[in-house]
Amino acid sequence: MQSPLLPPPSKSLPFLLITLLIVLITTRVGIELSVHLLPMHLSWTMAFGFYYLSIETALWFLKIKSGVSRPRYAWSLKPLPSLKPLLIGLVLPALLPLGVFVSNYQQVPAATFAYIFVFAAINPFFEEVFWRGVLNQLPVSRVKRQVTSAFLFSFSHYFLWGSYWLSNPKVLIPTCITTFIMGWCWMWFYQRDGRLLYPVLSHMTVDIFNLSIAVFMGIDLVGAR
Repeated sequence: MQSPLLPPPSKSLPFLLITLLIVLITTRVGIELSVHLLPMHLSWTMAFGFYYLSIETALWFLKIKSGVSRPRYAWSLKPLPSLKPLLIGLVLPALLPLGVFVSNYQQVPAATFAYIFVFAAINPFFEEVFWRGVLNQLPVSRVKRQVTSAFLFSFSHYFLWGSYWLSNPKVLIPTCITTFIMGWCWMWFYQRDGRLLYPVLSHMTVDIFNLSIAVFMGIDLVGAR
């Protein structure tokens, strides 16, 4: 089992904060460009391209300026997590959007599920390496890192996606609440286990269950009208 990276010296804090600004501001600019250049049902593809590029840029900046290395993935699933981390850190967040899936999956065209599965296979790797892997290196206590990561992960969904695709309060408010809980659970697990792969797998399940790409494509889901 790999141990989580310990927080670096406090001198790296300004660079960590800059990486956060890089991700939020660059992505937001990319979103504004996307929605003005492309039809709304296609603009999410360009927007997420900016999002992933901003994360990679932030990781590069952090490495160059402070020497903080990119968090690495341990690809082995063994040893398996014990029951408590498994249930609290992985199963609980994975099941939070299950109600959305059960209530709405019949509204989603079969072809759209291809986009959902591709998104779920890509998105968690970028988000976990930044919102858990990088923010776990904040020079504060473990609990403060959990709270900070959860809050910023939730805030990013409001700041980045809340103006357009998630603007409906019936979608935005539950999204912000559940992403806070998910972010806390995944950081808590990562700090205990040291592997990002398990939060990635849990995150993949979430991205399938929440049918987010259906929302981005403008499909009218039950309860989001």
